[in-house]
Amino acid sequence: MALKVLQVMDHLAYGGGQFSLKGIVENVDSEQCEMFVCELRPNPPAVAIKGKFIGLRYGRYDPRVIFAIASLCKKYRIDIMHPHLPKAIISSLAANIICKCPVVVHIRGAVFSQEMGRLSLFLYWRLLKLLRKRASVFIANSNATANKLVERIKIRPDRIIVLHNPVDFSVFKPQPGSRNHLRKMYGIDERDTVLGYVGRLHKIKGVDLLIKAMSILLERDRNYFLLLAGDGPERTRLETLVSRLGIADRVKFLGMRDDVPEIMSTFDISVIPSRQEPFGRVAAELMRMKVPIVTSGAGGLSELVTDGETGLVTRENSPEEIAAAVERLADDEELRRQLAQRAYEFSERFDIKAHVKEIEKIYMELIEEAKGNGRKRKRHFL
Repeated sequence: MALKVLQVMDHLAYGGGQFSLKGIVENVDSEQCEMFVCELRPNPPAVAIKGKFIGLRYGRYDPRVIFAIASLCKKYRIDIMHPHLPKAIISSLAANIICKCPVVVHIRGAVFSQEMGRLSLFLYWRLLKLLRKRASVFIANSNATANKLVERIKIRPDRIIVLHNPVDFSVFKPQPGSRNHLRKMYGIDERDTVLGYVGRLHKIKGVDLLIKAMSILLERDRNYFLLLAGDGPERTRLETLVSRLGIADRVKFLGMRDDVPEIMSTFDISVIPSRQEPFGRVAAELMRMKVPIVTSGAGGLSELVTDGETGLVTRENSPEEIAAAVERLADDEELRRQLAQRAYEFSERFDIKAHVKEIEKIYMELIEEAKGNGRKRKRHFL
């Protein structure tokens, strides 16, 4: 009989955690695991996930969600809870007091993110530390995240498994046929070097640094064009910055997109200027698309990109350093080719199918342990 797993997510709005969840649910062996996806509150536009969906409508801090999760576990005879994102994690751990089934806590970086706001982050840390013993195992998306769990939440290292966020190789693959079509659509000249960014427009992502770097580049050479795919709270401020710098004709805000691989195919160079990054899922996707990368060395990005091997890493995350790295790549076609190829080969380790097999293995070990036959897991870094 297949294990029944309740995947719990704060909301299914576009984000790295949501797309990773989609990959897990849609690639799992249905003969081994039956997946139920529970969204605590709606927040469109939502990532569409195939499978059994349960939509709740509780407010951000409504304690009734704890009893709702426990009730779902009883109703569907859930074997394992697998929460993602802060509120889902805290609510599921609290629900475990009632329903007792094992909890796999999946941490993707909020444990040390300033994006939540200081008060929310403080409460999350305190509650996670208070409830940590109710988790059967913690999955961290990078060594950087795992180390923060040990440092801040005082979780024993042997209770943490590191699994980098996966990439769906059937979706993210080189698409040279899309390049010219999209460049014409956006009025980009064939002589232009296209810089690209994909992600949320939030201060921690450092998009303002990229825009300032673009201004520096255009002072030296007008044959640069910047595409920004994504949305977020900083969009208006960033659009104002682009206008103030006088480069609006060379920068295009694309907003939220559901054709990200096609957008990436137009990039000659991609820049990831994050001030903070628990892993860097977009970097792994760009590697798979054979797009050369310029990145900061923040957080988990240092586990993905090796300077001069799989990309260029700036010494300082500043507009000047970003511009210098971009110029180096723009002027050296062979370097771009070599970095892209080595990054593509490195990206093999992020295959969604291998990731899901590891998740299934964790589930099976937990069930065996619950029966008293399991062996104690050891922490392993990838």
